[in-house]
Amino acid sequence: MKKSILFIFTAVMLTMTSCTTVSPGHKGVEVSWGGETNMNKIYSEGMDGGLHWMWDDMIEYDVRERTMVEKFTFNDNNNMSTGVEIALDYSLDPNSVNLLHTQIADIQTKIQKTLKSTGKEVIPQYSASELNLTKRTEAEDKLSEILSSELPDFYVRFARVQLTDVDIPHAIAEAAEATAKQLELNKLSKEKAQEAENNFIAAEWDAKTKDVLSKPAMLKLKELELQEDWIKKWNGSFGNNNVFGSNGVTILKGGLK
Repeated sequence: MKKSILFIFTAVMLTMTSCTTVSPGHKGVEVSWGGETNMNKIYSEGMDGGLHWMWDDMIEYDVRERTMVEKFTFNDNNNMSTGVEIALDYSLDPNSVNLLHTQIADIQTKIQKTLKSTGKEVIPQYSASELNLTKRTEAEDKLSEILSSELPDFYVRFARVQLTDVDIPHAIAEAAEATAKQLELNKLSKEKAQEAENNFIAAEWDAKTKDVLSKPAMLKLKELELQEDWIKKWNGSFGNNNVFGSNGVTILKGGLK
């Protein structure tokens, strides 16, 4: 009886431990204990049981669509160094993961190199301004044509490609920056020159004013201005006690005919 219980317990434990799973969105490749890949079966997501899983391994490959974004620098058709960002949407071929496992060690590097070589072929056909304004879609179509043809060789399915960013060429950017700095320096220089000129004019005017006011003629003019102001304020009366007599009396009395 004890042996039967022990046998059942052992069988249950073996059954529980002799299984493997494949994660959602993945495909599985069976690799034997000796390193041989099972080329006859690709495992779908879920659980798979069998005593052989006690020594065999399950290698999972994510077959969901993903995006690779890479930044490259190419020369445009004006031979100007231009930064370009390319976004590639792709997925691993779920029906070929066993072939991928046996033939390609680093699929990411393979795709990156392919994306770079494709960009190097297409981007120099256009200027940076064309890629930004008028011909981006045309360039993306050319990239798509090449990638959709080459990626299946690596058991990769092409979805779409986009030029997500095209920089201003380095030479133009540097020239624009230098021009902006020079304009700012010119502006500051002009402002300082204007300020100096204003200070000079103010000083010159102040000096001339002081010079004029210091001359005797100017002092005489000031005296006359005071007399003129007094005359304007005079009411025409000399009073009764003046040398001319009272108001209304002829200045020259009798003696002169």
